[in-house]
Amino acid sequence: MLRQVLKDYQQIDSIDTQLLPAGDSASPKELIFHIMQDNAANVEVLDIGFGRGGLGELIKSHPATQHWSVDGVDGFEGAFANHALFERKIYRNAWHGLAQSIPSDRLAKYNIICLLDVIEHLSAETAKWLLRTLLTGMGNDSFLFISTPLWFYPQHSQQSGDLEEHLIGVPASSMMALIPLMYAVNPPLIGGFVLGKRSLDFIEFFQPTTDKNFSYHRGTMLASATGFQNIPGKLFKLT
Repeated sequence: MLRQVLKDYQQIDSIDTQLLPAGDSASPKELIFHIMQDNAANVEVLDIGFGRGGLGELIKSHPATQHWSVDGVDGFEGAFANHALFERKIYRNAWHGLAQSIPSDRLAKYNIICLLDVIEHLSAETAKWLLRTLLTGMGNDSFLFISTPLWFYPQHSQQSGDLEEHLIGVPASSMMALIPLMYAVNPPLIGGFVLGKRSLDFIEFFQPTTDKNFSYHRGTMLASATGFQNIPGKLFKLT
């Protein structure tokens, strides 16, 4: 169930928590500027797992995209202790809750749905279900911008059940099998991928692993064998 905390840039609810804001994504967030054919259009963005709000800050600080509307969803209570972020009116609406609770009719309204460094916090089964749900629910001309470590990147919790622990690793082969429209990478092997509706036809090939021995070295080897271009700072577009 989603609990709305921010509505039309105004905080309408609060969450009592001792947790601190977390979630500085190392993903190639700059991909966001290359997704739309026309950045001057009125673009609606949904940032799932917005964490400290880095993606929203990036969008709102760029002259070409500062007019975009950005909404956020996060299941981590600490994200809602970041009052300074809300006061700067970076996010228009924000809900506390799991991505799995987002109604399909709400997904359909967004031009870009972002899932940056989120799926590695889910079980393999839930991650696959979520990708299928987002790709199914989004509009025919919308995009899913997803990033994840392409290996089992260890990360633990602030406290039990806070959703911060990493549970899976995602091989580059799984992401490339979804036939992304474009991708980029940041150290240490954090891949960012833009998916369209066509990726739904290939969802069965998305196969994350729970093997904690899926190291950075093994991830790099597999990425190379897959044809993934591990060149930080470069954008690759696929036909």
